[in-house]
Amino acid sequence: MRITKKKILYLLSSIGLILLVVYISDKYSSNDISEFISKAGIFAPILYILIQIVGQIFAPLSTSALFVAGFILFGKSTIIYSVITWLISSIINFYLARKYGKRVLKIFIGEEGLMKIEDIANRIDTKRFFLLRISTFYINDFASYAFGLTNISFTRYYLATILSMIPWSIAMILVMKNGESIILTTLKIFLSMIPFALLSFFFLKRKRK
Repeated sequence: MRITKKKILYLLSSIGLILLVVYISDKYSSNDISEFISKAGIFAPILYILIQIVGQIFAPLSTSALFVAGFILFGKSTIIYSVITWLISSIINFYLARKYGKRVLKIFIGEEGLMKIEDIANRIDTKRFFLLRISTFYINDFASYAFGLTNISFTRYYLATILSMIPWSIAMILVMKNGESIILTTLKIFLSMIPFALLSFFFLKRKRK
């Protein structure tokens, strides 16, 4: 295997991004993260979205604290920023999987993550395609990789991706309020994901039969 400057730069950039997400996501509380992002001033929303996108690409890294921090810092605007994050990361992850395949995905998400993605990909068919995309909304990072490993067209995949975000967005607009406590914010976010988790569980369980 030939080692080029481009490959070395890519590797160093990837390591740097991983360290950035780990540093922010795992070492700091939601309040700490909010304070860190707020220092970016008018560029805070852009910084928040970029960090979230990186977390979506390196799927095993948890961005839960970032998600909660967003609501603390931006209020309901975080819903819009989250949708933007998912729309962008859905494209990136899909094409990473479609163009580079499992070998590169293993670098981003590890062996265990790759097995999870393969399991989802093997269950995707044309008949239940849209239902599976809806039900895997809450694990968008893994799901977008999985769809990239199939022969599903990007247009069909992305249309379903956009539609899959509507139910959650509407629910969050209705239940979230600006200035709520961290505990209540976290609880509401967790509860909002339960319907999608149940859909995914029952759908995948039925397909195993």
